[in-house]
Amino acid sequence: MSACPAEGEWKTIRKKKGIKKRRERARGLPHAVEFPSVAERQRIQQKIQEAVEELQSSEFWIVCLETIQRVVNMYHTDQLESPSNPFPIGEPPGSVEQKKHNTDHCRNTLNSVCYGIGNFSSSISSRYQLALLFLLLETLQIPRDGCLLFDPLFTEWEKKFLKDCGMVVLEENEEGKRSIDRPTLFYMIHCGKALYNNLLWKNWSPQKLAQTILIGNSFKGIEERLPARVLKKDYTYIDHILAVTEEAAFPSSSRYMDVFNDTSIHQFPRKKLDSQPLEFWEGATEPTYQDCEDLEIIQKDMDCFSVS
Repeated sequence: MSACPAEGEWKTIRKKKGIKKRRERARGLPHAVEFPSVAERQRIQQKIQEAVEELQSSEFWIVCLETIQRVVNMYHTDQLESPSNPFPIGEPPGSVEQKKHNTDHCRNTLNSVCYGIGNFSSSISSRYQLALLFLLLETLQIPRDGCLLFDPLFTEWEKKFLKDCGMVVLEENEEGKRSIDRPTLFYMIHCGKALYNNLLWKNWSPQKLAQTILIGNSFKGIEERLPARVLKKDYTYIDHILAVTEEAAFPSSSRYMDVFNDTSIHQFPRKKLDSQPLEFWEGATEPTYQDCEDLEIIQKDMDCFSVS
C-alpha cells in the first residue's frame, strides 16, 4: 500500500524504554524542523513508506493482525448479541434483522482517533507507529477521512502531510476528552495515563464504552506498576474499568521493542458493563490531577510534559 501522498538512509531501532519519547519531549529534545526542505520531505515520506512495507511483511504484523481481528470480531459479536442498543447512540432499537444491518453498517463505518503519535518526521518510533496506523486503517476498512489525529507537538509540515494523506488533524488539545457517538478505535500508543483516564471519563456509560476499542498502554501493566493508592486517587476511571476490560497484548518483538512494547488492544464487553450497579456509573466527575506529580501529558496552555 502507499502510505504517502504523491509528491535515504535506513536506521535500525535502538532499544529503550517507551517512556523515553515522553522524556525527550519534556526536555524539548529532539525537536522536529517546522517545515523541512523539499529533499528532506521526500526523504521522510520515503522512510514512512519503507516502514509500512517492512511492517506489512513482518512476523510481528501477522501476529498483531490476528490479535486485532480476533478482538474486533469479538466486538462485533458483542454488539450483535447485546440486549440493549449498542449502535449509534440515540438510534432506537429494532428487530434482530435491523440489529444485524446496523452491525454490518458498523463494520464499514468504524471511526478512528489517534492521540500522541509524536513527531514522525524526526522520531523513528513515531514513524513506525504511524505506519501501523496506516495498515490498521486499510485492514479494518476505516476511511482515512474518518481518522482524526492530534499531537500538540505536530509541526506545520506534519499536519500538512497527514491532511494530504486524507486524514483529519484536530487543532484543539482535547486532553483525550472526546465523547463518541459511534463505534470508534482509539489509537494511543505510549500516551500518558491521564489521557486514557480522561477518555474513559468522557465516555463513562455502558452505551459509549461498548462502542470503544482502544489500542494503547496495557491497563494491566498500569495496574501492576502503579501503587494502588495512586491508581485509585489519580486515575480513578482506569482503576474502575479494569474489572470490565478485555485485553489482548501485542506480540513481543525485539525488532520493535521501543515502538510497541507494553501495547495492548482493549475492549469493554456490553454484558460486563451492564453487570455493574447503577452507582458504578453515577457521579462521574471530571479528573483534575491537581496533586499529581507525574502527569505525563501536555495539557491546554502548557508547553511541556511533567515527568519524573
